Parts: sequence; structure tokens; C-alpha cells
Amino acid sequence: MKYFRYSLLPLLLLNMMPIQGYRILCVFPYNGKSHYQITGALCRALAKYGHQIDMISHFPSKTSIANYTDIVDLHGTRQAVVNSFSIHYAKQIDAATIFHIATTFGGDLCALLGHERMQKFIKNPPNDPPYDLVITEYFGSSCYFGFGRFFNVPLIAIVASQEYAFMNEVVGNPTSSSFFPCILVEYPVLSNFWQRLTNTVQNFIQPRLFNYYSSPQTDDMRKYLRKDMPDIREVEKDIALLFVNSHYVIHGIRPVTPAFVEIAGLHVEMDQSQLTPELQEWMNNADDGVVYFTLGSLVNIETLPNNSLLGLYESFRKIAPIKVLMKIGNKHELPPGLPSNVMTSPWIPQTAVLRHHNTRVFISHGGAMGSIETLYYGVPVIGIPLFADQHRNINMFVYKGMGVKLYYDKLSEKIMDAALNTVLNNSSYMESAKREAFKFKDRPLKPQEVANFWTEYVIRNGQNILRSPTMDMPWWQTNLIDIYGFLTVCIIVTAYFLAIVVKILMNIFVKHTSILETSKLKEY
Repeated sequence: MKYFRYSLLPLLLLNMMPIQGYRILCVFPYNGKSHYQITGALCRALAKYGHQIDMISHFPSKTSIANYTDIVDLHGTRQAVVNSFSIHYAKQIDAATIFHIATTFGGDLCALLGHERMQKFIKNPPNDPPYDLVITEYFGSSCYFGFGRFFNVPLIAIVASQEYAFMNEVVGNPTSSSFFPCILVEYPVLSNFWQRLTNTVQNFIQPRLFNYYSSPQTDDMRKYLRKDMPDIREVEKDIALLFVNSHYVIHGIRPVTPAFVEIAGLHVEMDQSQLTPELQEWMNNADDGVVYFTLGSLVNIETLPNNSLLGLYESFRKIAPIKVLMKIGNKHELPPGLPSNVMTSPWIPQTAVLRHHNTRVFISHGGAMGSIETLYYGVPVIGIPLFADQHRNINMFVYKGMGVKLYYDKLSEKIMDAALNTVLNNSSYMESAKREAFKFKDRPLKPQEVANFWTEYVIRNGQNILRSPTMDMPWWQTNLIDIYGFLTVCIIVTAYFLAIVVKILMNIFVKHTSILETSKLKEY
């Protein structure tokens, strides 16, 4: 026992010693709150592990965080996007997703590099101590990757959802087109030739479209960071590591390069949000359960057609005493007649609602954050996807038996009645949701532990430690076009010479046969 006490002493002393962390710059120019849930959570987790975090974002912390400084506050520099999208605008995004990512949520953000707050930082960055690493979001604004070269430090990028096809190419990650659906292909699995064909075409087209629409970002880097910056496509290859908000339980299994690290669930672990006292009491008293309905932080439910909203009213009224909680940006835009069992709010602490024991169903658009949260807490889903990855996320829940899918342009009382009746009264949906939640959380390390290890690993070992050899190869070598071409030529040449040999042998055989027949005729 005495030896055991002494053996613990070094460990206790080690834990009491101050941690010597690295200094990390986190740059998140997109003002979408849902994205910041995971990007901000990553940097807060690193601060928790003792690293000094300098944050540039639109969401300065409301409370003091150890080792964490909001060094540039971008709040108010762009038009707000929270609670600002209509159903009509969501439909426009769905029709041209890559275009909007590369421009509206990409190239347009590069102009922030020229904002006076950013320029003040760029022209006089802190160097006591200097930065060891830059972390930024990989969505549409690749121009911010230039900070890695600007500070001459490794660069880590984080994706707030499953990766897009154009992201695989910059880290040499295999697309696995034959069996793994890319983010904008709505199939949960690829089960036939036409689905595999669609997936292959999308994996080829999406990177070319993104590269075309985002190419002007080279000029922004040279204008606002440094004149000698190389082309944006070259700067993208500076990514030493890609953190991706995905997991095989929801997105499927495929091979990945070591520079591709999945951290889905990190933002749920880091979320400390609580219900307001009013909402806590309302949910605690919901003995028959709660249905939670939101179309995410961007799209407003109240922009649905009035006939659809009135149909939802009647459907929700029928399930009383079950309560319904709706995220409504502006309740004054709702038609009159809201049922008494419905509560609305412009912003709702979603993880706190989903982890509440009375929550029975999540009516969701299938966004990346909400999909991971509902999977984490094992809540069945009624999905109403709008654009981008939402279609695939909802289809995957349907495939796994923990949800049903509806279409936003076909919502009615009858359709919602059927969906609610199915999910509320068939226990298999809740059982499937709990089973998938167990699988999702059954892993050797917490996502925050994984993120911290790989962040430190890149800083310790340098930017190229995880670089795939494919990054230094032309596309035709990576895809073995030269090998297949050579083998094809060899087969054709071999077949050609075999045909000649066979033809010669046939001629000899025919000639020999003719001579024999002539000889026999003469003897006769």
C-alpha cells in the first residue's frame, strides 16, 4: 500500500505542473452559427488542453475561457444569416450548391481580409510567442489557407460536415466512387449501376466547378496577405491535416488517408448549453413527451406556404397532450391558430432539448450538427431536407430504421399525421435510434482527445508528415491512366500479333491441305 501511494506521487506532481501549450490561430470567417458549433468547439477543446488560442470569428465568447482570446471580432462585418433564409432561397441553394459554396459562402468572405480589423491584425500580428499553427474552416473560402504561408506554420483545416468532393483532392483522400456516396448524392448506399455512375460523375464534376468559381480567391490573397502568394490551388495543398465532422455510423465506411481525421461528436461533448428555467419546467411537465421541430439556424419555418403551416397546426393539435416545440424566427409571421400544445422560440438550445428524457421525436431538416446530435442522443427523426448534405443525412436515418422522410413542398396535415403516427407509435424507431447512438459513442477515445493528439502531432512533426504521395503526382498517374493505357496497348499489340500469327498459320495450313489434295488427285 505504501509503494502504491509513492507510485502515484509522480503522476500527481505531473498533473499539478503547468502545461506548456502551443500558440494556435483559429480563423473562421463564415458567420453561420451552425458551422461555428463545431469549429469553435474544436478550438475551445484545444484551449482546455492547455494551448493558447487566438480566435478570429463572428462569435466572440460571452464568458471568460482559460487560454482563449478573441483577438479579432468580426461580428457585424457581414449581413446576418441566422434566421434569415426563406424556403424559396433554400430551393435556390439546392439547385446550385457548389456555386453558392464557392461564391456566397466562399469568395465573398475573402473580402473580409481587407477589413480594417483584419488588416490591423495582419500588419501587426502578435509574436510573443509567435504562432505554431493555423486552424481555419474548409468550406468555400480557401483564401484563408494563406495564413499558413503568411506565418510560415503548419495549416489544419476543419470541415463542419462530411467532406465535399473537392476537399478529397487537396489531401489525396480516395473518393471510393464505387461504393461511398459523396455528400451531394442523396443515396445512403450505392446499390445499382446508375447510382454508382451518378456518384462517379459527381465526384469528377464538383471539384472542377468549385475550382472554376473559386479561382478569383488567388487575387484576394495577393491583395490582402502577401503579393507573392502562389495560386489558390497550390495553397490548398498546404493543408497538413483535415478534421472532418463525420463518422462511419452515419456516413458509411471507406478508406481514408491519415491526414483525414473524423471528429464527429466533438461539439456535442463540448456543449454546455442549458434549458431556460421556463423551457425546463415546460419540458419536465411534458409527461406524454415532446416533439421538437426546427429547420435549422438559417431557414425559417414561418416561410412555408400558409396552407402547409395550417396543415401542421391541425396535425400537432391532434397529438395533444404531447407537446410540440418549434424554432420560429419571427412568430408574428405565422398565421393565427397555433395550437395550445405548441411553444415557439427564435432560438433553442438544441442539444439540451435532444438530451432531455421527454423528447420523443426530432422533426429536422437534416443539417450536419442536428444529425450528429440526434444520433448522439438516440432520438428518432422525421426528416424534411432542404439542400446540400441534408438529403443524404435524412436518407441514411431512413435506411437505418430510425426515421421517415417528408418533402417540404408537399407538407400537409395528412402527410404529417402519417409521419407522427408512424414514429410515435412504432417502438422500432426509438429502438433503432438508441442502437445507432450506442454504436456512434462506442469508440476508444473521445473526439476532443483525438483532435488534441493530431493537432499536437502536426505541430511536433511538421506540415508534410501526413502528406500523401498523390499530392505530388499528376491526376493521370494517381488514377493509373498511364498503367491502364500501357496495359491496353500491350493487349492490343499482343492481340494484333497473335492475329497475324494465326493468319499465317491458317494460310500455311490451307496451302498444305491444298497441296495434299492435289497430290491425291494426281495419284488417282
